[in-house]
Amino acid sequence: MHLACCQFNPRWGDRESNIEKADRLLADYQQGDIDVLVLPEMAFTGYVFHTKSEVEPYLEDTMTGPTVQWAQRQARRLACYIAAGYPERHADEVTGKVTYFNSMCFVNRQGQLLKTYRKAFLYETDETWASEGQGFETMDVDDLGKIGFGICMDLNPYQFKADFWDMEFAKFHVNQKTDILLCCMAWLRSKTESVNKEKEVINYWGTRLLPLLKRSDGHRTVFVACNRSGHERGSTFAGASAVLELTDQALLVDYLTEDVEGVMVVDI
Repeated sequence: MHLACCQFNPRWGDRESNIEKADRLLADYQQGDIDVLVLPEMAFTGYVFHTKSEVEPYLEDTMTGPTVQWAQRQARRLACYIAAGYPERHADEVTGKVTYFNSMCFVNRQGQLLKTYRKAFLYETDETWASEGQGFETMDVDDLGKIGFGICMDLNPYQFKADFWDMEFAKFHVNQKTDILLCCMAWLRSKTESVNKEKEVINYWGTRLLPLLKRSDGHRTVFVACNRSGHERGSTFAGASAVLELTDQALLVDYLTEDVEGVMVVDI
């Protein structure tokens, strides 16, 4: 199985040019090259929005928004599954109530939308405009197994107030026996200096996933995290998109460095 991350530096608020960049990065890939492709959190809009009024022009419909349409088009072209993040405007079919979410679409090889996952644990930047999703989720996919979803802050303790060792996200996926975890990221670079900044980020992710290691059932989970790179409105992002195999130990299959804009494909 070929798992891929498309890491790049979106230009804030310029959805058209960001979509064009992703298309360029993927242009040389054809059917058979990729089975599952993951893009960053809010991949085509940028991430740092300070108010609801700021994000409103960039909100997308659950079924027909630009990110979903892009994922459907590329999924059909590449014959692969795609997970990509976007800011969602959701209108309840019964009540008409409109809610904003930090979301991820997941489409199949035929371009059908299989899942809209909504970020459950919000970071302070999200809290200015988004509502919490209903919780962590998985789904069974015929040729992939049990797929789990996460968006950035989902890996952290709830609101940074829960006990660090509660490990809410990882324990949920232990109980679900998740096979592949797909995570869209807009993970910030640490302010502390490090010889290898990317490994510092990946090691932290591995720590937060500890319950998925050394399990009595011997189950393997593959963790795929696609982060963004670059700078945006005073924030610097860590890159470090990575694939980890989690069995009795954590094996780092491959990763991208902080400033890279490109596609990483690994064979699992």
